Amino acid sequence: MSCVQGEPRSLLNAATVLPDYASPRNEVILTRVMPARVKAAVSATNPFRFGRIVSGDAFTDREADLLVLERELRGGQNILIEAPRRFGKTSLILEVKRRLEASGIPVAYLDCMLVPSRARLADRLASAYMEAFKNPAQRAEDWVVQHLKSFRVRPTLTLDSDGKASLSFEGGSAGVPNLDALLEQIFQEPEVIAREGKKKRVVVILDEFQDLMELGVTLLRQLRAVIQHQQHVSYALLGSRQALLRRAVHERSAPLLKMARPYPLGPLPREEFATFLMARFRASGRPLPKDAIYALIDFTGAHPNDTQEAAHFLWEVALLPLSTKELVSTAIARVLDAEAAQMTVLWHDSAPAQRNLLVALVEWGGRNIYREDYRRRANLGPATTVQRAIQTLIDRELVDLEPSGAYTIKERFFEEWIRRRIIRGEL
Repeated sequence: MSCVQGEPRSLLNAATVLPDYASPRNEVILTRVMPARVKAAVSATNPFRFGRIVSGDAFTDREADLLVLERELRGGQNILIEAPRRFGKTSLILEVKRRLEASGIPVAYLDCMLVPSRARLADRLASAYMEAFKNPAQRAEDWVVQHLKSFRVRPTLTLDSDGKASLSFEGGSAGVPNLDALLEQIFQEPEVIAREGKKKRVVVILDEFQDLMELGVTLLRQLRAVIQHQQHVSYALLGSRQALLRRAVHERSAPLLKMARPYPLGPLPREEFATFLMARFRASGRPLPKDAIYALIDFTGAHPNDTQEAAHFLWEVALLPLSTKELVSTAIARVLDAEAAQMTVLWHDSAPAQRNLLVALVEWGGRNIYREDYRRRANLGPATTVQRAIQTLIDRELVDLEPSGAYTIKERFFEEWIRRRIIRGEL
């Protein structure tokens, strides 16, 4: 099933009435009368995982992306990877990290979403550098003395119960000037380490780096001032929050404007994704027809995490005697049940004008939302009210403006939740 950008999307043209046996309780009852081979399939492990970083055989093929990113970082090119949340950016870059490290290139990784302050940034970044760049045979104490002895703020080395080392500084109480100087030294450290170790290349990954904007715009300007002179360090910057990304890298005054090659991460290729999913259904004893897999992919728009989540629940109902359309619809219903709490929060956090607009986007599509006939049909009120509502929804990362000029709801499951729960009144 394909859909036109800006037009309302729906899995089914009309609400599907599902048989009584499509309940989890009766799924257990059915196993009592099934053949042994089917019982074996029932007891199999669900092969579809979502909501976390994946690797190994759970990592969906992105070989073309892997080759490009590995080549660019190896060659010294900074990369900016942009994609919506849960699109597989982290899983992808960690696979790139694994390949680079296997070839002898050290890689430091930091999730900036976990950094609440500039002082904590200094701690986490220095710890990431020590973990990535320290020789395995070298003691952590010796590495600190070798590389950080000239720092203006004395580092403290801590070992946890598993023997993992981390660094912290007294930057929070050292005053802003000393903290800024400390951060500058830490930003410079990868280049220093590469030169002293006679390494041709080291790589630094800053995941969700746009969150650093919330620590002050001067921080990214300070980072730019350092990395633009580094010759042996490649940076991979990963981001998903569009409002902050615009301020960080896209606006003319952005601190990191043109500092990295943009690499927007698109949906997974439909055919390759379908082959991956079908193989996992088949290997776990629950083969499904191609049209069921394609219907699932077309519903999620090949969003990696959303598709894996929907496939997880499709796997659960795959043995029920339902048509393809009913199987997929039942799986989506189970996703919406599982995500109901989050969807309800998103809905309740939306002002009435935002709720009306969300419903209109689902019912009437996202084109020409300011036109009088659209506003009258959807009961949206004045154009100024629509303008404020749509901007708030964009700022909340709930709605996107597509290149075609159409507004779309970013979360596919939230869109379907609105269609089924709010518009149709389904329970």
